[in-house]
Amino acid sequence: MRFFYRWGGHFSAALVRIRARFDGDLDQYVLYLTFLLSDLAAAINNEGAAKRPPRGLNALSLSEITGIPRESARRKLLILAANGYLNRDADGLFTLGDRYGLDAFFAELKPLFWEAVRTPTDRG
Repeated sequence: MRFFYRWGGHFSAALVRIRARFDGDLDQYVLYLTFLLSDLAAAINNEGAAKRPPRGLNALSLSEITGIPRESARRKLLILAANGYLNRDADGLFTLGDRYGLDAFFAELKPLFWEAVRTPTDRG
């Protein structure tokens, strides 16, 4: 029970940090996370192969994937692009931007994996 209590505290703290990073809008994070996880999956599936350019997604596709209404998704995607989290091409398709990449993503969530499961002997 104590483990779940501690993990819940770490989870809440991580959500507060993430929420602040995305101007209080967790839907922006969900949209961004869709790109980040897609990029991670492509990297894992193509290990050792030549890197292919990322496939862009539009607001309608992201709305269907995330369950966020299309117009809300479109507005949030434009904000994410303006803030450097996403890129938008001439066709209006979005791809992952350079801001807040995989390293930052995992650093943000590290307490959920390490702090919550390490034992007193790990703490030194």
